[in-house]
Amino acid sequence: MRFSDTHSHLDFEEFDGCRDRLLKACKDSSIELVVVPAVVSHTWDKLKLLSEQYACVYAAYGLHPLFIDKHCEAALDLLSVWLATELGGKGKKVVAVGEIGLDISVGDMPKQQALFEGQLSLAAELALPVILHSRKMHAEVLKSIKRHKLVGGVFHAFSGSYEQLLEFTKLGVKIGVGGVITWPRSTKTRSAIARAPLEFLVLETDSPDMYVNTNVDRGFDIQSTPLNVLDVFAVLCKIRPETPDVIAEQLWRNSQNIFFPK
Repeated sequence: MRFSDTHSHLDFEEFDGCRDRLLKACKDSSIELVVVPAVVSHTWDKLKLLSEQYACVYAAYGLHPLFIDKHCEAALDLLSVWLATELGGKGKKVVAVGEIGLDISVGDMPKQQALFEGQLSLAAELALPVILHSRKMHAEVLKSIKRHKLVGGVFHAFSGSYEQLLEFTKLGVKIGVGGVITWPRSTKTRSAIARAPLEFLVLETDSPDMYVNTNVDRGFDIQSTPLNVLDVFAVLCKIRPETPDVIAEQLWRNSQNIFFPK
């Protein structure tokens, strides 16, 4: 079995003291891909260096809606230049535009919407998938992505109904399956993921932020790490009808298809 963590903020300072050891543990656990989405422009340099330093780490660059007050007026232009430069580079370790979207909790919705639309346009222009963030804005996010000819993407940390899930898969968007399903009380999301087309699911942790409900000690004093993708997988196997081998193979193929299309 091979595993992907399609959403980890591995560039965050929480990992600065243990990153080498953590990624070695990931390699030993057959976690062969970690996609790291940016949140603000001043971290892009650090993320670029990490993607160049570690073979399994790939970068997504974007402007996270939760940090709306950190994005300057020229942020979209900066992102456009940065993406063009990275895509033209030798390493080509950029695989998506993200993390982008809409978040009802932070306000300034006109600015959020403008940045979101601008980043969707960039993704369509550059034929890059998007990593989507939505907090109680699913309908608005859906309307926005319908206005752009995207090559696909991942709905990060999906938490919603089966009907909402299908609306996104109809547009070729994969569904990020993370720590939410490890909580028995998340009945709506667990039910949606259990019924979803397997070819649209990918694993993620949103580490270090999203807590995973597990009794397994992964050896790191951090709320969550890419290693916890194994715990998410274990729960997914319990709620899905397919065998673990079939699930693992399809999830790996899904992550490859979205980030490394042939």
